Amino acid sequence: KDQPQILIYHTHGGETYVNSPTGNYHSYDKENATLEIGALLTQELDKRGRSVVHNTTYHDMPEFTGAYSRSLKTIETMQAKYKSIDVIIDLHRDGRDIASEKAKKDFHDACTTKINGENVAKFLFVVGEKSENYSNNLQLAKEITAFAESKYPGITRPVVKKPKAKFNQYKSDKPLLLEVGGNANTIEEAQASVKYIAEVIDEFLKEKGM
Repeated sequence: KDQPQILIYHTHGGETYVNSPTGNYHSYDKENATLEIGALLTQELDKRGRSVVHNTTYHDMPEFTGAYSRSLKTIETMQAKYKSIDVIIDLHRDGRDIASEKAKKDFHDACTTKINGENVAKFLFVVGEKSENYSNNLQLAKEITAFAESKYPGITRPVVKKPKAKFNQYKSDKPLLLEVGGNANTIEEAQASVKYIAEVIDEFLKEKGM
C-alpha cells in the first residue's frame, strides 16, 4: 500500500448523477458523485491485486474555474509522495444539457448499455491535444477502448479529443481521463460499470506486462 501503482483523483469531484437531490454540478453529495465511483474502482482494483491510492480532494469546489490548476498540484504532491505511481486516472462523468425529458432520455440511451441483464453506464476516455505526449495518450486510450470492446461489446463510447486542452496529461506516461456514464445516468448504473472497468484496466495492464 505504500507503493501504489495507480492514482485515482477527480478534477471535478462535484459531478453527480441524475438521482442526486442536489443537482448535477457543484455538489458535495459524495454518495451520488464521481467520488463514490472512484472509491468503488479503487476497491475493485484492489481485489485484483492492484495497489491504488484514491485522492478525494475537491478541485472544483467551492470555485469551478481553475480546477485543473488545483488538480495539477494534487498530482504533483501525490507523485512526490509515491514515486511508484505509474498510471494516473482523472475520473469524471460526461455532462449534457438535459432540460427536457426527451433530452434526458436521449442522453441516457447514448450512455447506457446492458450487460448480463443489468443497465451499465458506458465509459469513455478524453485526450487533450495540447499535451506534449498527445500521440501516445491517444494511442493508449484507443487501445484500452478496443480491448474493452473485445470483452464487452457496447460498453464504451468513442475516444474524445479536445483540441485546446492538456488536462494535466503530460504528468504521466499513462494518463487516463475516464468518464463513467453521464449526468442522465443513475449512480447505480455507474456503479454497475465499475467491475467491468476494473477488469479491463487490470487485464490490459497485464497484457502490457505490468
